Amino acid sequence: MKIIADSGSLMSLEEATRLDVALVPLQVELRGKNYKDYLDIDGKTFIGLIQNSVPISSQPAVGDVLNAFESCKEGLFITLTKGLSSTYDSALGIAQAHEAKHITILNSQTLAANEYYLVQLAARLAKHHSITEIVERIEACKKECQSWLIPVDFNFLKRNGRLSLIAATMGGLLKLKAIVYHKPGMEKLEKFGAGRTWTQVFDMIIEQLKALHINHTHLISISHALNEEVALAFKQRVLEKLGNLDLRMVELSPAMITQGGPGCVALQYILRDDQD
Repeated sequence: MKIIADSGSLMSLEEATRLDVALVPLQVELRGKNYKDYLDIDGKTFIGLIQNSVPISSQPAVGDVLNAFESCKEGLFITLTKGLSSTYDSALGIAQAHEAKHITILNSQTLAANEYYLVQLAARLAKHHSITEIVERIEACKKECQSWLIPVDFNFLKRNGRLSLIAATMGGLLKLKAIVYHKPGMEKLEKFGAGRTWTQVFDMIIEQLKALHINHTHLISISHALNEEVALAFKQRVLEKLGNLDLRMVELSPAMITQGGPGCVALQYILRDDQD
């Protein structure tokens, strides 16, 4: 069995090779030129190029998806959440058009670090479990799963159309840091709240984590678009308020930066599965 994932999972090429995961890159378009996530451009280079330009992200190339499908006898393709990306719907169309009945396509209903965890889980289980069993365990993890995003430039989110109409109105808030959130079943980012300082918005999210009883049975991830100083401050605040939880940090890929904008910071949690 082969696990396939798009680069919205933030899995590096090196780790994908080590875990035997077929990584299919999302794409970003900038100044009329197309780049494949991780393969053609990294986050630092990308941010340097978009200072005076508006990037556009898109689904993986049809050829890359088809090559991944044809490289295995049985495969599970875990995609970026439907609604924030057309990757899932496109993969279904490709599989149908090419009669790739050996491929199961799973809408992760999440993104970034949470998708990363699900891909890692699937890769760990692939040698000894069926696709049906893997999907069941992924679905169990998704029952306790949520994401919050704090953009620095709210216009990135407004331009790319991934906000609900209500959330889009937050872009007019002067001198406030807005928070949007996503959880499985949602196809748009929704309004969560706003604060005047990083500490205020950190604490709003942390209070929600407390209310949800997030603990050591969950994995918490903080990702950022080359804003490590703020991400580290967020991590420290979470650990101070919630104790020594399982928390990791990761940098966003160019395609994910296109959604949240330079400097954005996100916190996500998902239920862990530590069983063999």
